[in-house]
Amino acid sequence: MDNRLASLSSTTLLNGTPTPMALLSGTGEVIACSPAWEQRVGPPGLLLERVHEGDRGELSARMAAARAAAGSTSATARLVDARGKVTPMHWTLWRADDTALWAAVKPDREVWETQARILVDVFQTMDAVIWASDKAGILQVSDGNGLAHFGIKPGQIVGMSMRDLYGEGSQVLELCRRVLAGETIRTDTVADGVHWIVHYAPHRGDDGEVDGVQTFGINLADHVTLAAQAELLRTCIDSMPIIIWAFDKDGICMVAQGGALAQVDAVERNGVGKHMVELCGSSPDVREAFQRALSGEIAHTEQVRQDRIWRTRFVPQKDVLGEIIGVGAISEDVTQQRRVEQQLREQLRLTQQQQESIARLSSPIIEVWQDVLIVPLIGVVDADRAAMVMESLLAAVVERQAAFAVLDLTGLDAVDTTTAQHLIKITNGLTLLGCRAVVTGIRPPVAQTMVGLGFDLSQVCTLRSLKEALRWCMSEARRGSSEARFGSGAARLGPGAARRG
Repeated sequence: MDNRLASLSSTTLLNGTPTPMALLSGTGEVIACSPAWEQRVGPPGLLLERVHEGDRGELSARMAAARAAAGSTSATARLVDARGKVTPMHWTLWRADDTALWAAVKPDREVWETQARILVDVFQTMDAVIWASDKAGILQVSDGNGLAHFGIKPGQIVGMSMRDLYGEGSQVLELCRRVLAGETIRTDTVADGVHWIVHYAPHRGDDGEVDGVQTFGINLADHVTLAAQAELLRTCIDSMPIIIWAFDKDGICMVAQGGALAQVDAVERNGVGKHMVELCGSSPDVREAFQRALSGEIAHTEQVRQDRIWRTRFVPQKDVLGEIIGVGAISEDVTQQRRVEQQLREQLRLTQQQQESIARLSSPIIEVWQDVLIVPLIGVVDADRAAMVMESLLAAVVERQAAFAVLDLTGLDAVDTTTAQHLIKITNGLTLLGCRAVVTGIRPPVAQTMVGLGFDLSQVCTLRSLKEALRWCMSEARRGSSEARFGSGAARLGPGAARRG
């Protein structure tokens, strides 16, 4: 076959085949190609320049193998068009002569099928709608779970005219006219209470010309609800005297929100981009709390800044895998709270002092006679009051060198096991100091209770009334004085009597 016939045969073959096919030189340049190749791959030029850079090495090796092979060689490489669109393609290469190659290309069906299955599976779980129409406005595709919002089943309106569905002059038809002119449009639409984001894009045929409209719409009602909730939460936080922080691992602020930002000089840019020590303080306690949060603990700290007391709670922030990616913090101005607590402590201290004063007034220690003290007990004798009575009474006995202490129980409301034990302790304490204890005013119900409880007061002098107690103390005091004088006189008379004898 002469060169003219070979050239004629190649040209006839390329012009007549619907397959994207080309003749490649030994350097990989397209010498001649079919119209389908030019539409799919591009005009003549270096083939590898049209291939994704990650696949060039593999395709080049396949081209070299095809020159040495007797049959065809297959390869898979991604094609990149002039707009940057990447398409997986299947290449068939076979030897034309010693250096030239024939090449044919088609979309990698397996890759496309895998991608299609993934897209279909995802699409079927979404509240979305897709539809497509030709240039005349006749619906070719109508599918998606979102059609249920309009009372339409998938495929139900295929074949109908867009003009019949929406009416002449509608916004949808106007958008379709713009898309048929080559424009891509995104719209926000609210229909029947549902918020839709709809993408309109031109559909192009194999010749690259626009031959229809294709759309994809997704229901964003849930996203709108979340956005409204987030806005409500932000408004609430901005009205409260707190600050919500979010820091990365290096301590750089990512989020700063709250009504108390102005109090820490962080209003500018809301503190975002600043370091944690600049916003929360540079004290060792703050740094330690931040590091503890990074290690997975929850830490608290308080510090004084600009005459205000701030309490900050640091918590670890984790990603979906449980890895710590930063620290969240809540700062609260507790100055007023601390002032109130201090006031409450002062009030409690004053109340305790008043209670002690009242208790002393309800159990006064009265020196009614020389060496005689009287303690009237009124109300209820609990552990605290008994301890106070014992302390005060024993101190008074020592200070005044009292010989008698009268416990008047006339005003006691009741006597239980605890009260009786306290009385025994008081009388035992008086005995240890050499002071004689006298108990008066035991009423019949109290006496029955003490007997029923099995308390033995046989070692304690008990009298009916305070009057009898005073007489007894005076009598015991005179007797003690007489015995002291008699003993002294016998000592003086003893030697003389002995001499007279």
